[in-house]
Amino acid sequence: MSCKCKKSNCVCEKVRKIAAAQDEVANNDCCRAGSCEKSLRDLLSPAANGNGNDTIPFMLLCGCESALSGLLPYFAWGVRNVNTSCFGPIPSPFFRVKKIKEDDKCCAVLELLYPSLCDETPDSLLDFIEYDGWFATGACVEVDLSNFTGITCFPPTTTMTPTASNMQAGINAVNALRNQQAK
Repeated sequence: MSCKCKKSNCVCEKVRKIAAAQDEVANNDCCRAGSCEKSLRDLLSPAANGNGNDTIPFMLLCGCESALSGLLPYFAWGVRNVNTSCFGPIPSPFFRVKKIKEDDKCCAVLELLYPSLCDETPDSLLDFIEYDGWFATGACVEVDLSNFTGITCFPPTTTMTPTASNMQAGINAVNALRNQQAK
């Protein structure tokens, strides 16, 4: 990965394409590993029509200061309403685009996603990085996409509404990734 991506705003372009594709298959107005192009094709393909997929989950990659930092995912913090009287901040490196800000071509509102783990009783880091779906957290963050050097897309999916235990498992998975990044 190089910093040339940042100069040409390819991350902005990819997120714009993801937003347009998601808008074609579902209302997107509220707040297998492959390339983003493959995920875009899969979401919009006639064969996939009717499967209910409405989201291309993705991770954003940070900065150019060193070779390693260009490989690290960006962890955003959003605020999640737990109930009518409780709320709190939650982190995640996983997103779905909610909208591109019309007044700025590179600003976007992203919803934080939590993964649905393949193994419900993870005991190793590998168990925390194998997913079979995504939970919509309802927590959003506004970002300037021109600050990122890369984007990694996951296959198209339909986000699910999390239970309290899903949220806790998602927090545990995200924290396991954050702890690995800090090492």
